[in-house]
Amino acid sequence: MSTKRLRSLTIGISRAFLFCLTLVALFVAGCDRPTPPPDSAAPSASASANDAGFAGVVFRADPNPVPPGDAKGRTTIIWDTGSDAVGEVYVVSSGNEKLFGTGRQGSQEAPWIQPGSNEFRLYSQTDHKLLAQLTVTMPAPSTKP
Repeated sequence: MSTKRLRSLTIGISRAFLFCLTLVALFVAGCDRPTPPPDSAAPSASASANDAGFAGVVFRADPNPVPPGDAKGRTTIIWDTGSDAVGEVYVVSSGNEKLFGTGRQGSQEAPWIQPGSNEFRLYSQTDHKLLAQLTVTMPAPSTKP
């Protein structure tokens, strides 16, 4: 092999090696993004779910917070999936979900709100995808002497 051809081959191999090395570095750098914690993927809302990234979704309680008074308070849960999808509203009690209401949009009274936090979740019915969650609060009754 001639020296000129050998030099040309060496330069070509060097360039190919640098190109591959650059691709590997870019690949590794692109894969090293931090992943969000699992809880941050779930949308949450206290007044409406429009901040959750689901355009048109409404999920709120009126009133929220529930005024203190008797041992149990009342609020109305209002929802709209923002699409033609039917929604399912669940109330969470002791870590278990219980179906509270269904429909593309609707409202339903919850006359059993307890002091503290009461959690509700709105899912799409077809794929049980969480659209929004809502925490209804009620202060503990005050004990005045």
